[in-house]
Amino acid sequence: LVSQLGDSRPIHSLHIGNDGAAFVEVLLGCSAGGEFQVLLPSSALMSPSESRAGAGPGRVRLFGPQALVKRPATATPTTKYDRLQVVLSQPYCQSRPYGLAFIRAFAAPEEGQEPPPAPV
Repeated sequence: LVSQLGDSRPIHSLHIGNDGAAFVEVLLGCSAGGEFQVLLPSSALMSPSESRAGAGPGRVRLFGPQALVKRPATATPTTKYDRLQVVLSQPYCQSRPYGLAFIRAFAAPEEGQEPPPAPV
C-alpha cells in the first residue's frame, strides 16, 4: 500500500490499527522518484501464537519517535518525503486474510509548538 501524504513535514509518530497482520514495516518515499527509505523497521503487531490462533487481530499499536528511524540514510536537507509505503506480512497463518484497519501519521510539532499529548 502506498499513500500520498498532504504534508512533507517529518513524521513524529504513527498509530496503526491492525486487522490480522503479524508484522508491519513503514517506508518513506518522494513523489519525485527514488528509493523508499525505512521509517519504521519491521515490527510485530501480533505474537506467533496469537497469529496462529487468530487472537487479538484488531489491536492498535502506537509507535512514538523512539521507534522511528530519525533520518533515512540517503536523505539530504532538501529531501521532501511525501509518500508512505506500508508492508504487511502474516507468515504464521496463511489461510486468513489480513490487513490494516487504519494508519495515522502525526507530523513533528513545529518550533514553539507543544508535542501532541501521549494517548492514555
